[in-house]
Amino acid sequence: MNLITEQLQLFVSDSLNPQQFARHHISNREFEQWHAFLKKEVASLKRLSPSFPDPLYKKGRAAILSFLNQLVDLSNTISNYLTRLHSIWKNHPQAVQIKANYLFTLNTFDDLLFDLCKSLPGIGGYVKISNYNLSQLKAGMKERLKLLSNHISLAVIDEDLKELVLTTFAQVIVKKDIREIDQAYFYKLSTLILDKKELNSRELMDLLIIHNFNMPEFFHYCINSWRKRVADIPGLHEQQEMILTERDLLYDLHITKGLKMPDASSLLYEDLDQFLVEKYVYIKHLLKIRRGAIMDKEKAKAGIRFLMNLPVPQFGLFIRMQIEKGLLPKENVGDLFHFFALHFYTPNTLFMSAESLQKKSTDVEFSTAQKMKGQLIGMLNWLNANFNLSNYN
Repeated sequence: MNLITEQLQLFVSDSLNPQQFARHHISNREFEQWHAFLKKEVASLKRLSPSFPDPLYKKGRAAILSFLNQLVDLSNTISNYLTRLHSIWKNHPQAVQIKANYLFTLNTFDDLLFDLCKSLPGIGGYVKISNYNLSQLKAGMKERLKLLSNHISLAVIDEDLKELVLTTFAQVIVKKDIREIDQAYFYKLSTLILDKKELNSRELMDLLIIHNFNMPEFFHYCINSWRKRVADIPGLHEQQEMILTERDLLYDLHITKGLKMPDASSLLYEDLDQFLVEKYVYIKHLLKIRRGAIMDKEKAKAGIRFLMNLPVPQFGLFIRMQIEKGLLPKENVGDLFHFFALHFYTPNTLFMSAESLQKKSTDVEFSTAQKMKGQLIGMLNWLNANFNLSNYN
């Protein structure tokens, strides 16, 4: 759909180009013709608006948006003449009149776009904002970003999450084509964050999920956060419980009415829920394999699997010590921890996660190391008492 006449396009691209004004005196009549031509073209476009395609249909909506954005492009061309090509006409004897007429043209296009968008509810927000209005708009957005940065920097929030949020907001400001819906989402979401006086990582994460902050970086942050939590849980049953709890919390966030992120290809809730479903199914299959290997708890206690009378963190550290001292090979460490998880259980964890066991062998708390030292001293005392090593050098 091309409702913009060739005459209007040539008028903007050629007749109003500041190169045309060089060494040329513009008569009052020419300025009047400038105004008259614009008013005639604008009136013609307004009369054509009832003949627009039905915006309820995808093709009709796309055609209308294309037309409105073409008008914005014409406005941007004039804005370019006024600013970037200012050096060409700034010394012209009629520079003041030229500037006034450029501004008249920009305001004429702005009024036309406003009227057309008003007559097409639901579409206007998707039209890109003209450069004439963009500089002031971006200045306001930059001020809002400063407020947001100061607010988040004072909160107890994970540094990766802070950087992710601020970077995403900054990217909106530097976008080439900003639309009203982009600006609205930017301001509404930043206001919701600013209104939270005391904010932590979990609260910010939940707030972003509610309002469909469906950026790839945030999606990966969420699933990595869950992966770390799962890896910290030794028992497979307990891991399943954690995932079910997170799915329930995620659903509660989903049914809370929130903002819609412009152009999001899918709902963040659906993407995150799918990850949790797949993780749960994986652990379920893993448990099934483990049960098949040992049949049931009684057979496990009968000797097919053996009890290690240590908590999982101490057991992991005990294995790591043997690896570091050369008693166990350093090659294929993952397979080694898988073997121990498969063939041993602890008093509180019947089915261990090999990944969690390996993680806890390196992420060692001081209290765990202290208790392991006590175990080793007890072993040393046993050797001294049973093999008369106390006085042996």
